[in-house]
Amino acid sequence: MHKFFLTLALMFALSWSTCAAEDLRFIDAMDDTGYYYDADSVVHDEDSAVISVKMAVIKAGLNQMYSYDVRIYYADRSYEILSTKKLSYDTRAEIESNNTRRPLQRYSDKSEMGQMVRLILYGD
Repeated sequence: MHKFFLTLALMFALSWSTCAAEDLRFIDAMDDTGYYYDADSVVHDEDSAVISVKMAVIKAGLNQMYSYDVRIYYADRSYEILSTKKLSYDTRAEIESNNTRRPLQRYSDKSEMGQMVRLILYGD
């Protein structure tokens, strides 16, 4: 019986770590700040030209990571932030969160958002 619970606990721990996994892809950097997106989180609806994705901004000097749930309307070159989290970068412990949607914003092709859209859509 003890082996059963031990095996069950191990399976639970492994499944949780898989769900919490992320595949951060580099977009751009400036000084000690890096911009990334989580490739595992990308949901692309080609019919409505919408991408849902988690974006991360990592401030290495402060040991902080900002995670954004973003919906991108790439045909219109606009996006909205659905929620944000501030985390400790090394432990990923959540410091604060905000589930308030932000107003729709425009982006240029040369911005980090534009670069991310290009990477997601075309891989270059």
